[in-house]
Formats: sequence, structure tokens, C-alpha cells
Amino acid sequence: MRQKPVVILVNPPLTREERFGEMARHGATAPPLGLCYLAAALLRAEIKSRIIDALSFDKTMEETVAEIVNQNPCYVGISSMTVGIFRAAELAEQIKKTDPKIVTIIGGAHITAIPQETMNRFSQFDIGVIGEGELTIVELIETLESKGNIEYVNGLIVRKPNGHLMLTDPRPYIKDLDSIPFPAWDMAPHLKYYHESATRFSKLPLASIITSRGCPGRCLFCDNKTFGRKFRTHSAKYVIDMIKYLKASYGIRSLVFYDDYFIADKKRLYEICNMMIQEQLNLQWVCSARVNAVNDEMLSLMKRAGCFQIAYGIESGNQDILNFQQKGITLGRIRSAVEMTRNAGIRTKGYFIIGHPTETIETIQQTINFAKLLPLDNFQATYFTPFPGSPAYDIADKYGKFENDWAKMNMWDIVFVPNGFTEKLLRYYLKSAYRKFYLRPKIIFSYIKLMGDAGYRKQLISEGISFLKKIL
Repeated sequence: MRQKPVVILVNPPLTREERFGEMARHGATAPPLGLCYLAAALLRAEIKSRIIDALSFDKTMEETVAEIVNQNPCYVGISSMTVGIFRAAELAEQIKKTDPKIVTIIGGAHITAIPQETMNRFSQFDIGVIGEGELTIVELIETLESKGNIEYVNGLIVRKPNGHLMLTDPRPYIKDLDSIPFPAWDMAPHLKYYHESATRFSKLPLASIITSRGCPGRCLFCDNKTFGRKFRTHSAKYVIDMIKYLKASYGIRSLVFYDDYFIADKKRLYEICNMMIQEQLNLQWVCSARVNAVNDEMLSLMKRAGCFQIAYGIESGNQDILNFQQKGITLGRIRSAVEMTRNAGIRTKGYFIIGHPTETIETIQQTINFAKLLPLDNFQATYFTPFPGSPAYDIADKYGKFENDWAKMNMWDIVFVPNGFTEKLLRYYLKSAYRKFYLRPKIIFSYIKLMGDAGYRKQLISEGISFLKKIL
């Protein structure tokens, strides 16, 4: 009797410098939730799998290939964002050299955004999974094992024996997210081995989860093809059960909601918060939100449920740039939301971008001044990056010099220089923005107040010293 197939799910090796550019010392590593979801789906279908997170643990290409081949797999599923796609292709090539019979499957945001261009460029990939992968990977492996015709498996791009590419029918988005099993956290390294920025928590251990998929926003710089625009959620009960599992299994004290738009469903948000209070989970947690979606009542409840910080995508302090980026928000609404959040006793973080199309030195100064004016506790600025699949990807070269180099698209390396700027000038203003925001007494004192937890204190001091060296 033939053994069940072995599927190796891999985050390909990628150095911290490749992933975070100039901010390599400050980048976070989180458990590979996407791979954990896939592993859970395969497990439920009684298909053997294993996760190798080479990306988070600085494994070399040689170490990763050896670890994969030693498992004698039939299939290797590689997940990759844009910045890692060359490394993913190199991994697939090395696997093929070792054992040409292994089927290499590529999934993730990049292949979903531009499947044909990616498969044409990298012949090392046999099959691409487009969009959500939980149902697709199970059906694909079962079809391959039964010698069926994978042309009838939705959500694929397939390299045929003659080298031609074939797109199968699109796979509809999963409507009932509760039908997906909990991520197989136990198949990834222990949570304690991952590193999260000290600006996101003040108590350890920490875990991260995703409780919804899809974002209705139409930001010019964002590609949301993987999960789509329609907002779909796990139920409040599913979310609470997932949190209770993490607390019981790993003793977590802090939690990061990695949802693009955690608070979009107000009814569900209230249910989650009330259940956290009733269950006395006593966790600190952080999430992202849109400034035009919060109100005083909501923020008060979130605070009582343990909300430690809310991150807002602010992007710019110039209204014309916000309009160009189709953010659908105003400077006045940003100010109001951040003030409400601060008044509720919740820390605030602002995400900003330097080097937008139509950016000028004056608009960058407006952004820096606006960030300082807001009652923000935490500030993060990155360079404008036109990712494949986003509307900006198709128009960037009309507004400046666009270096369409996938390997540099990490938001910390410069691939787009707007008209009137140089790379040197952009780097100067990014560092200037960080200096002017953080080197203020009130910001420094706000972090000193958080140093009660010994583990947190050690990490915060270490990150702070490294960060100061970088910006000075």
C-alpha cells in the first residue's frame, strides 16, 4: 500500500537585509499563518505535511534544500511575497536539481497578483495557486494523487508539458471562514522564537492572528487580489475560541490582530470585545483601523477589552495626496480619530509614506509636521512602493523613475523616485521624519512608562539603541 503523500510547505530563505532593507535590525518575524492554515487543511484531509519557516529563522538556501529533500516529499509548496519571489524560484530550482520528480507549487500574494508574468519568468515552478489556498491545495494534491485532471481544479495556473501556461477557472472566495480549521501552530516553531517590534506590545509572550479577510478600500498603492474587496469574517465565537487556545497552549499575554480592517464589522467587534471581558482573558492587544470607522463608544469598549494600541493608515499630511491615493479620508477626520483614541486611553500608531507620486519637499514637510501635531505614540514611515497588482504598479512611471525590481519591493528600499527627487533626498527625509518624531521628550517618556515587564524592557532598550544609531 502506497504511503500518503508528503507535502512540504516552505517560507523560502530570505535575509533580513533583503526583507527589510535599511531597517534590517528592526524587522519583525511572525509565525507563518498562511502556511499554518494550509497545513491544517491538509491535516483534516489526512494528507501528511510539514512546515519549514526558513524566512524567519535565517536558514541558508543549502540548509533549506537539505531539510526538504531529507523528508522525501512528493510536493513542495512555496509561499512568497514579491520581495522573496527570486529566492522562491532559486529554492524550486535547487529542489528540481536534487529530485526532478518533486512537484513545485508556488502560492502567495505575488503569484496571485501577476500569475502569468511570474510563471513565464520562472520556469522552476510547475503549478501556481492563485488566491486563497486552503481548498485549492487539498483538491490539487488529491487530484494529483489520483492521477486526475488538474485542469478541473479551480484557482490554478499550470505549466503544461509543452511549456505553455493554462489558467483554470477562478476559485470563489471562501464564504464561511469558520469552516476553516484553526491554523496548525504546533507545526511551526514555538511562538517564543518569533520576534515582534517592541512598539506593538508591553507584555510577553505574544501571538498574532487573522480574523477576517478582504478590504473594501481602494488605496492606489494596495493590491488586495488574494482576499478581495468583500469583507468576510470568522465569527466572534471562533475568534474567542482561537484566542483561548493560544492562551492555554502558549500562555500568551499579548495579541496582534493582523487583519487589514479588524473593526469593519461593528456588531462582531462588539461581540468579540464583550466576550473578552466576560471570559476575563486579560490580554493586551493591538489592531489596525480606518480613521473614519471609529467612535467614542467603540473605543471605550475596546479599551475595556484590553486594546493596547490602534494603528491607522495615515500616509500623508497633505490632503491632495490623500485624494490622489484614493484614501477616502480627510486630515480633519484623521486628527479627530487619533484624539478620540488617545482620550480612550489607547496608544496610537500612524503609518506614513514618503515619496508619493506628486510628492514635493513641501508636502513631505507637511507630513512630518502633521505627524508631530497628532497625539501619536508610534510612527512608521516607509517609501512609496508600487506593488505588482496594485493600480500604482501600472502608472508609477508617469510620475517619476520606477525601478521595477521585485527583489527590492520591501518598502524599505527605494524603487520609486518621484519627479523632482533623488534617492539621496528621499533617504534624508525619511530619517529626518523619524528623528523629528521620536527625539521628543514626550515620546521618550511614553516608552519609559511601559518598562514594567523585564522581557519587554530588555527588548525595547535593545531596539531603541539600534534605532538611534540608524537614524542619527
